[in-house]
This record gives sequence, structure tokens and C-alpha cells, in this order.
Amino acid sequence: MPPAALHPDTLWRPLEQLVLTPVLRDWMADPGSLTARLQRHGRFRVQPGRHAITPPSQEERQLLGLPGRQAALIREVTLLLDDTPVVAARSVLPLSSLRGANRVLGHMGSRSLGSELYRRPAALRDQVWARYGAPHSGEAPCWGRQSRFIKRGHPLLVAEYFLPALWQKTGDRPGG
Repeated sequence: MPPAALHPDTLWRPLEQLVLTPVLRDWMADPGSLTARLQRHGRFRVQPGRHAITPPSQEERQLLGLPGRQAALIREVTLLLDDTPVVAARSVLPLSSLRGANRVLGHMGSRSLGSELYRRPAALRDQVWARYGAPHSGEAPCWGRQSRFIKRGHPLLVAEYFLPALWQKTGDRPGG
């Protein structure tokens, strides 16, 4: 495990503050679509999970600049390559960000959110945070990144945890 993550962390930290191996930095800092990158390594699909309108966590509200207990659409999915889970993802889409042309973001089903974020007009990724932690309660810790996107002037968060099977599928070695 890289020196930046001797222990699982509950806090997202700005990516530029972390010491990461070149492979991890390449995946974490990649400005392009994770969907497009994964599609180069096998048969890609999205397995929908939780889809609920609920208040985001306090940290998510702060990262989005949301007041009080404003509700958001929370969407959790697993990204698979050749039917193997390789990424656990959680999107936080404030209801105020799902108006007008952005409404489609709330109705992705088994489609990748990236397919819309990188469609014209492409969303701006204005901040990336990272941490070594568990994607869900009780799961083994792994590296994750959280990005704040601005799509048509409205913010949303996307957290992506790189599961151990990702490195087997891509042939990358995150430890060095």
C-alpha cells in the first residue's frame, strides 16, 4: 500500500495533496471518461443499485455547497467488466441540478452517468478528491476518487472506488 494510505481514511482529501504511485495517480487524475477507459479492457456494463431521493451526507453537502438538508438523488451502481465488478460508484445529484436539459441525469437506469457527463456540452470536472477507504459499510478498503462536476451550471458529485478486480482486468499494478 502506498505511503499516503497506511490506514483507511474516512476523509476525502484533495488529490494533489496525496503521494500516490504512478499507476494510481494515472487512474485518479485521468480527466476523461472512466466509462470510455473501462470499455477498452472488456465488455462493460452498469449494474444499478440504490436509487433514492434523500439528503446527502454532511460532507457531500459541503463539497456541493448545498444548504441545510436539501434533498438529492443518490445513485449507487457497480461497473462491471466481463461481468466482474471493478468499480463501485455513488453519484449525488442535487434535485436543483436535475432541471431542464439535466433532467436526463436522473433517469440513467443501467446507462453510465459518464455517457451523459461527457456528452456536449461536456461537464466540467472542477475538483477531485481521493481516499483509501471502504466503498460501503463492511467492504474491504480500496482507493477511490470523488469528483465534483458542473453540468450546464449545476454541481453534482461522483465517487468511484477502484475495486481489486480492476487491476487484474487492466493488468495495471497499483502498488508500483
